[in-house]
Amino acid sequence: MKRLFLTSQVQHVADKIAETLGDEVKLKAVFIDTTIRDQVHSNLDWHKLNKSKMEESGFDFDMYDIAGKSAEQIVLDLDKYDIMYIEGGNPFYLQQEAQKNNFIEFVKRKVEEGLIYIGTSAGSILAGPDTSSVNRPGKSADMYNLASTKGLNLVNFVVMPHWGDVKKKDYCFEYKIPNSYNENYPYIMLTDTQYVEVKDDSFKIIDVKNNNSNSSNI
Repeated sequence: MKRLFLTSQVQHVADKIAETLGDEVKLKAVFIDTTIRDQVHSNLDWHKLNKSKMEESGFDFDMYDIAGKSAEQIVLDLDKYDIMYIEGGNPFYLQQEAQKNNFIEFVKRKVEEGLIYIGTSAGSILAGPDTSSVNRPGKSADMYNLASTKGLNLVNFVVMPHWGDVKKKDYCFEYKIPNSYNENYPYIMLTDTQYVEVKDDSFKIIDVKNNNSNSSNI
């Protein structure tokens, strides 16, 4: 069964996801932090909070960076995990590194085999058909010489994270929403207190702030 949890900011919803997983929260997990590696001079307090909130919620994970790994090493290192979390940050840098070692195809295969996939922001966008919606000055696919901006295609929609965050309003309306008009995919505007839970070909949006959910099919 395909199972995904696509979040905007996992620190706000980690406990609810852990509650949903129950005993599975203790399965062998890996935290992919490659997305933040080109942001070493940025404020990464949000990343530290994501990590600590997941730990507090019961997740027990190893940290892993896919950069510089061969396709063979990716399989050798990651095949043992039951849960994969992909952090927020720069999806284009992640794709740059993933295209060097077949990481995308590896993850698609593992999810089909039962790997539980959890993403935050960029990690959630990557789960969809394409990542180009987040193109903007200073963070664009052109900067990374990508062969393609195709995502994992685990779902047929694109997550637009941080909806309603006033600090991100300007670039959302100036770039992300106009970018979406160049694509033919459904979009889900996701606030930081919401996440999408996917089971096979159906999904529901969970709002932990208002304690409600809405279900639909992919």
